[in-house]
Amino acid sequence: MIDSSAYGAALEDRLARMPGGVCGSDNWLLLHANDALRDMLGIRGEILPSTALSRWLSQGVLEGFHEAGGSEGMPGEQGRMIFRHPRGASYLFYWWGDVSKSHGPVRCFTVYEIPMGELDQAARLSWRELDSMLEFIHDGIWVIDADGVTRRVNRAMERIAGIKAEEVVGRHVNKPLQEGRFKTCVTLRALKARHTVTLFDDYANGKRCLNTSTPVFDENGKVWRVIAVIRDITELENLQKKLSNLEVEAMAYKLRAQGLESEANSGLMGQSLLLHRVRQDIVKAAHSDAVTLILGETGTGKSLAAKIIHDMSHRAEKPFVVVNCGAMPAALMESELFGYEGGAFTGASKGGKPGMLELASGGTLLLDEIGELSLPMQAKLLHVLDGQPFYRVGGTRAIAVDTRVIAATNKPLDKMVADGQFREDLFYRLRVLNVDMPPLRERKDDILMLAWHFLRKISEGTGTDKRLDPRTEQLFLAYNWPGNVRELQSVIQSLVTLAETEIIAPADLPSYMRESASAPREVSRTEQSLTRAVEALEKSMLAEALAEAGSTYKAARRLGISQSSVVRKAKKYGIHAEGEARDARIGEKPGPAEDAPALNIA
Repeated sequence: MIDSSAYGAALEDRLARMPGGVCGSDNWLLLHANDALRDMLGIRGEILPSTALSRWLSQGVLEGFHEAGGSEGMPGEQGRMIFRHPRGASYLFYWWGDVSKSHGPVRCFTVYEIPMGELDQAARLSWRELDSMLEFIHDGIWVIDADGVTRRVNRAMERIAGIKAEEVVGRHVNKPLQEGRFKTCVTLRALKARHTVTLFDDYANGKRCLNTSTPVFDENGKVWRVIAVIRDITELENLQKKLSNLEVEAMAYKLRAQGLESEANSGLMGQSLLLHRVRQDIVKAAHSDAVTLILGETGTGKSLAAKIIHDMSHRAEKPFVVVNCGAMPAALMESELFGYEGGAFTGASKGGKPGMLELASGGTLLLDEIGELSLPMQAKLLHVLDGQPFYRVGGTRAIAVDTRVIAATNKPLDKMVADGQFREDLFYRLRVLNVDMPPLRERKDDILMLAWHFLRKISEGTGTDKRLDPRTEQLFLAYNWPGNVRELQSVIQSLVTLAETEIIAPADLPSYMRESASAPREVSRTEQSLTRAVEALEKSMLAEALAEAGSTYKAARRLGISQSSVVRKAKKYGIHAEGEARDARIGEKPGPAEDAPALNIA
């Protein structure tokens, strides 16, 4: 019996009235058991001081108690466990430790008997509830064990993958992969990586899915199961495609409403502020007959802008003539531009030939690559622009024409003037009206709309139905596009022709694009301020990291900032991040970078 001088009659009375109570010491000797516990465990007679607790509790229960920490004697320690007595009964076992420091670490145990019927019924109800949840949720569930063997798939998974449970359960998950049921085994990746992995996956029946596979660990830290949740995003991607087409069509309608019919059917479309200003300049130029100079890098659409100006002007029904000053030998330029009389030179036509200025009379003459024009020809052109008549080569008759002149170049004419390569007076005569075509890298907001436009236009022409993988779109945004819109159109043409699947993946892109996206961008010296330069670099780095990593979590680790900072900055710069409408992007479980300091380049 318990030493009443130490514990007192009150404690003994309390123990007697408890449903079940036991006191034990470090050497696991049973000191006291009340009547309820005696009945449960079948204890008969007086409890001797040397009676071991293991006489009534199985070794497995005691080992479990040790593993749970019940033998450490920490103050205030407590716990519980369910165990089955050798006689077959089940008990709920509570303990709490160090109830009397004056007599050494003493533990109290309270034991409650659980009727097996109730326990089994509760287990059955819990299993039925879990089973119902798995079977009736809309997302697919695929469970594998530590060996990669499929343990369960639910009804939604059967519907999504076009399989039957009996075809895969009990087989290694690699088998349906080898049979071509799907292209990527995300569950095996999660099993090997020992953390959550989320990837896109394409199934043989045409379904496009987002697969999130999460490992479940046992008490020893080993992977016990991998549970994959598969969401069918086929319809979502179709809706995204329809939305993209609607955006393109809405922009085309808006352009037609503004009278920009040619632009509506071209690559000079978008919604950026820079392009909005270009449209305003084009409209102003179209309403005037003044000489217009169009400046811009190669591939930005200078010729297209000139054609739109012509089409919107009162000269639209008259000729639109283009002369490429860089493609014609200097010796022939004069006769091509001004024409020649019969017999003017060896090989000249007997009847002579009108020049481009005459052919464009009443309409518009585009002098493309005007920076390539020789200095003597510049002087003759200036004479015409000043309203003076001109003469054909070998001719004596003065010819006056009513021709609107538009010049275009990708050369820095102001620098050429300073270097003596271009006439200053002609330079100022040409720039009565200016249209500056921005490079595509400064029109990031327009890149995807242009890509969708070209993709739809080219796909319709080839009878295909191609779409861009969200990761490919991120690479498009990260790439610098030195060839501008012309390069974008060529890349789309190549991808539509060469991509083997409907979804154009990053692997389908030219290697120079993938490599360029991963290289740091050199900030242009034309950036107007340090703040703007820093923002441009930060935006470029963020877009590249998201494109390569595929998720905000991975991008955060790559950049050394928190995931929340990535999401915030992506929203600031209009970069589609994980979890947004078009970007249920590829991701993984957050890593240590979540606690990293925020990126602050400035």
